[in-house]
Amino acid sequence: MTGQGDDSAGAPRGAIVVAQARRTAAGERPGTSATWPPPPRKPGQTRQNVQLTGRHGQTVARPAAGTAARPAAEAPERGGVRPGGYNPALDGVRALAVLAVLVFHMDSLRGGYLGVDVFFVLSGFLITGQLLAEWDRTGAVSLTRFYLRRAYRLLPAFWLLALVGFASVVVLGMGTDGERSEFLDSLASSMLYLNNYFQVARQSTGAGWLGHTWSLSLEEQFYLLWPLLLIALCRRPWFARRLPLVLLGGVAAVLVWRNVLIAFGASGTRAYFALDTRADALLVGCALAAWLRAARGGVDGGGRAALTWRRRLARVRAVLPVVGPVALALLAVAALTAPSGWGPRPTSLSRGGFTVVALLAGVVVLALEQGLTTSWLFRALAARPLAWLGKISYGFYLWHFPVVAHWGDNLTGSLGRWPAILAVAAISVALAAASYYLVERPIQRRRRAASRPDRVSPPDRQPALAAVAVAGTGDRLVGTAVRDAGWDLGQPRPPI
Repeated sequence: MTGQGDDSAGAPRGAIVVAQARRTAAGERPGTSATWPPPPRKPGQTRQNVQLTGRHGQTVARPAAGTAARPAAEAPERGGVRPGGYNPALDGVRALAVLAVLVFHMDSLRGGYLGVDVFFVLSGFLITGQLLAEWDRTGAVSLTRFYLRRAYRLLPAFWLLALVGFASVVVLGMGTDGERSEFLDSLASSMLYLNNYFQVARQSTGAGWLGHTWSLSLEEQFYLLWPLLLIALCRRPWFARRLPLVLLGGVAAVLVWRNVLIAFGASGTRAYFALDTRADALLVGCALAAWLRAARGGVDGGGRAALTWRRRLARVRAVLPVVGPVALALLAVAALTAPSGWGPRPTSLSRGGFTVVALLAGVVVLALEQGLTTSWLFRALAARPLAWLGKISYGFYLWHFPVVAHWGDNLTGSLGRWPAILAVAAISVALAAASYYLVERPIQRRRRAASRPDRVSPPDRQPALAAVAVAGTGDRLVGTAVRDAGWDLGQPRPPI
């Protein structure tokens, strides 16, 4: 289980006032993203079809007379294309996934490891949405900022775990010489983000400290390459217009490649841990983000291609109230019945089951992004305890493994299976909360303070602030636009 997006909670209302003040100072009329006054009408051009021109030359259609612009905040309630922003229900999904992994490591949920696949889908969806938003806003993606955000988000909590493990195993001498050697090998591979291939060569728990960091390694390998590939695709109009289909083609290619390797004798371990055989889950999330962006007009500014993608999304949205809960139920069944996925012998999961699980997770994400926020599914997954656990799920994932490894058996013998699971979960929550509030959040705040301009935003951030007003006054969209502009005013979503 690994990285999640850096997406933030919605910005406070004070950010709206700041954005409006800056638009006014820049000569913009509040409520639009175009320069005011508008250009003069040409002969025969009516007021209704005058187009406003944005800062970078893009056109913004003026709504026809008598048509009120619908606030962005209403879109999710009506099942419209969600503009982005913090979605607590996705944090609820993340919480369920990390709990499934914990119960699996306590030998009480045979397919609980599939929670990692859910994390992969969520991560691909969130990160790709941010990259595409930056591309649409600026026509480029800053790789430096992207990799720095990933480092700031992932490294502090991981280094804290590594430091505690090093002090326990090496400095204090806890464990045998063999366990010390195992820990150091796993630490080196984890620090280099190569632990997944280390697991292929020799499965190891890292002396009970680092055996689960393979998923962080796999995901970071993907995100080392993915922004470069995405930029290349977006620069080519044919691929850019068909980006969701191209990414779904990538999902199919990974599935075929995994089966080819198995046909030539690859082990289940190789199919489970390697990037080239597990990237299908990440690509499902990427394809979903590309589809929603295309439906919002991100490909051609709302032209024919966007209309086509929007119509396809509308047909799918009509059945989401049914298929969303069904997909979640099928994931639960898979967690109860799935075979071991990484043994020497490939299983049905290696031959196609992982892809099916990823697609089911994608359906759940789409249902939560496009369905009614008043639905029972959204309300249940967005419940505050689940959403809070989802926010600290990165630390929970990091710390639950050593807690299970060092205390799980003793607690089970003393308390019984399920009381021991509750005790391990409580200890893991306490450690994750301490990591989140004492280490991760303070570092994130210092990073945001260091990158925030003192008074006036630089010119390259002003277009994102101006774009907020075109869609309405919804706090969610304001928070998204300000975050994507680099302000990071809200709390970051924890990595998976």
